[in-house]
Amino acid sequence: MLQTYSLNEAIDQVPAIGATRAADKTSGTYQFVSTRNILERVQDLGWKITGASAQGRSPHAQHRVTLVHEKDLALAADPTNNQDGILRIEMFNSHNLTRRFMMALGYFRFACSNGLVIATGPAETIRTKHRFSDERMESIMEQIATVSERFPRVLDTINDFKSRQLTEGEQRSFAEFAIKGRYLYRQSLPKTFGDIDKMSNLLLAPRRKEDEGSSAWEVYNRVQENIVRGIEGTTRPMRGYGDTVRVNQLLWKGAESTLQYDTNPLRNHLLKLLVKDGKKGKISA
Repeated sequence: MLQTYSLNEAIDQVPAIGATRAADKTSGTYQFVSTRNILERVQDLGWKITGASAQGRSPHAQHRVTLVHEKDLALAADPTNNQDGILRIEMFNSHNLTRRFMMALGYFRFACSNGLVIATGPAETIRTKHRFSDERMESIMEQIATVSERFPRVLDTINDFKSRQLTEGEQRSFAEFAIKGRYLYRQSLPKTFGDIDKMSNLLLAPRRKEDEGSSAWEVYNRVQENIVRGIEGTTRPMRGYGDTVRVNQLLWKGAESTLQYDTNPLRNHLLKLLVKDGKKGKISA
């Protein structure tokens, strides 16, 4: 059973959740978006706080709150339930110009603690700038109220992942895609990745029995966890909230590509996913 926290308990753990104003360095056009007020609203919709963290103890720091609906908490506690995870919302905010308010639809696997952030379409990520309004707040609440309706589609996609068997070459293509996606905005890969074949093998190595196998779901989970949590003695865990969400969503889109393409067409499509905009300094695909 997942542990839940009251709003006051979450604020004790992460003071920025309870902030009542923005940092002094913000300008007059910056409108304060209260994390506390939003959480009060979503709790009325049945969402419970199951985790909270921040990048620092500042009352204005970037922070992250994990929300799970009470229906899914009951599902997780049901011994007859045969699903391997439940829906969650990851909420991000700051009060110091470092991050705008964002909510991302995610999937919490019972087998691991790092979690997956899902990108099945543009509506799955809810963002707003710090030029807030009551109308925008109501729009966000409407999207959150209906987010559970998207869960069956996510489960259908996961079942498709479980049915799709990847060849060794396709697994390697996915691992290389993950490496380059992780460091997409660098001019070159870190020296650790000089031998990309060796690093691909490390990313494809399972950490637990549940992730052994060649299905797209098993391969995706192995690569995703090794990228996010790091490989002991080789790579560090990902710490930044924005980069973690970006990489998680990119990997999900890559996994979806395995349902449409195979062999060389799959490899080519994965490389196309890495070319997202015209920013300079990105590594070569």
